[in-house]
Amino acid sequence: MWRWNNNSSASVQISTSIIDRGCEIEGRFRFSGTLAINGKFCGELHSPDTLLVGESAELEAEVSVGTVIISGQVAGTVMARERLELRAGARIAGNIVTPVLVLEEGVVFDGRCSMIGTEVAAAQKSS
Repeated sequence: MWRWNNNSSASVQISTSIIDRGCEIEGRFRFSGTLAINGKFCGELHSPDTLLVGESAELEAEVSVGTVIISGQVAGTVMARERLELRAGARIAGNIVTPVLVLEEGVVFDGRCSMIGTEVAAAQKSS
């Protein structure tokens, strides 16, 4: 679903972005709303909102988002301020930091996990 609100006085705007199969992106990417990745990304991802890493996705990235749901492959540090879900088939090589972690059967995780409280997450969000 694509929604664009041309009214600049609106307090809430919903946006969805997609990096699809066949796309390769490198660099620093900041977004709001939801970002779905099914292609390749190398660099940094930052957002207070939601990242969806699809089954065909390959990330080499430092990720700092509100919520992340991973079904594909990620190499790097993943910090989710609210929630991190690793779906069956996800492959993670790196450290994760989150107050809420959901792991399905079939996940491959090679790294360290730090589960921080919501107070620490809020303090990190403001810095």
